[in-house]
Amino acid sequence: MAGTGRKSAGRDRGRDLVDGMTTGWRREMPEVDLAVVELTRRAARLGVILQDRLAGCLEPWNLTQADFNVLNVLRGSGSPYELRPSDMHARLMLTAGGVSNVLGRLLRAGLVERRRDESDGRGLWVRLTASGIETAEATMRAWVAEQELLYRDVTEAQARSASSALREVLLALGDYEPPPPRPRCPLADTPVDGADSA
Repeated sequence: MAGTGRKSAGRDRGRDLVDGMTTGWRREMPEVDLAVVELTRRAARLGVILQDRLAGCLEPWNLTQADFNVLNVLRGSGSPYELRPSDMHARLMLTAGGVSNVLGRLLRAGLVERRRDESDGRGLWVRLTASGIETAEATMRAWVAEQELLYRDVTEAQARSASSALREVLLALGDYEPPPPRPRCPLADTPVDGADSA
């Protein structure tokens, strides 16, 4: 797993992997401000560590990280736990094609179902099945427990401070929350036959 390499030695010196990567550049090009480079590398490093841990956490369910993210965004949408594929695309770091591929896997696994949008004959909604709700909740509990273990040496104050700082950076980059999804017109509740596409 990522993040276990030189943990004890680095902790004693107060230096992380990124410090080791940038020391040479500070010596060779002291005129260059490396603050943003260090921010980028630390964000990327944290991302790698989290992706590795999440992948291991999801193994019992045979789910990918993209599967988990789609289940998560559907469960977090509130009852009846449904969104349009375009709403999921706006909320996840997936292309429209990526969302479609994930939905195909989740449909075949019986975790989601498609519903026809009666107000737009071409539109579809994707809803969690009972099994999908159960899986979304179980995987979220497992991931929270894994993160608690991972961050066991991080204080609550450190976590809140780091999270707030990263939020400000993301907002400065224009990474805003998307508008809320429009509710489905409840004219009918018609399942769409087949599970070969989304």
